[in-house]
Amino acid sequence: MRKSLLIPFVILISACNLVSHPTLVNPPEKTVFKPTATLDSIPRSTPTEIPPTVSPEPTIDPNFFRDDFEVTLDAGWNWVREDPRNWSLANIPGSLQINVGRGYLLSHNISNLLLRPAPAGNFQAETQLTFRPADNFQFAGLIIYESDSNFIQAGRAYCRTAGCIGEGLYMNYYRREAAVEPDFGQSYKEIDPILLRINRRGNTYTFEASTDSKVWFIIGSHTSDMNPFQIGLIAGQRFEGDTLPAVFEYFEVRSLP
Repeated sequence: MRKSLLIPFVILISACNLVSHPTLVNPPEKTVFKPTATLDSIPRSTPTEIPPTVSPEPTIDPNFFRDDFEVTLDAGWNWVREDPRNWSLANIPGSLQINVGRGYLLSHNISNLLLRPAPAGNFQAETQLTFRPADNFQFAGLIIYESDSNFIQAGRAYCRTAGCIGEGLYMNYYRREAAVEPDFGQSYKEIDPILLRINRRGNTYTFEASTDSKVWFIIGSHTSDMNPFQIGLIAGQRFEGDTLPAVFEYFEVRSLP
């Protein structure tokens, strides 16, 4: 009887031993995603160096000259029949004062004619003049000069003979000592000082005037076959009346196309 009970118990234990237990498996490792590149290795664009913009150097005018009449005259000027008592850089500092005398260029006796070599080719000569002529023939302004017999003068003057308009702007051309008409007399009494310039293009000489250096008015134009050896300033032709000054603020010459 005990023997029979033992057998089922043994079978039961054996059966329990046959039950398989699950095998413990290590948990999967956590996948860590690494960056493919660090921040320092990110490609960066290389800046392209842009050279600074450089303005082209202005073309130097080989004929440019300017004298502002400070203390002494610049090099290159030449006085014709100089009278040192009647010109000054000190009376009005920064200006050239020439007292209008009685001489005439055609008579070879005008004093203090101030000249310098004229540039080759086309050019422009310019000045600023303070001058109020009051008596016959008094004149001050610019001159294009070949000789005392061949020249063009353009400036402010007074003339009360037949055909003249009194105080005004005139352009006088003398060829072989003879006056070439017209003189383009234009009445002018309003503003002092005034800007004057002569433009040479080929054989044509044009006289212009301005009160503000912005707007220029053509006074007249002459054609001449003379050789313009020299250019400069002239003041004289006082036939009567008191001595009076002509004051030049500057003189400038430059090339023209």
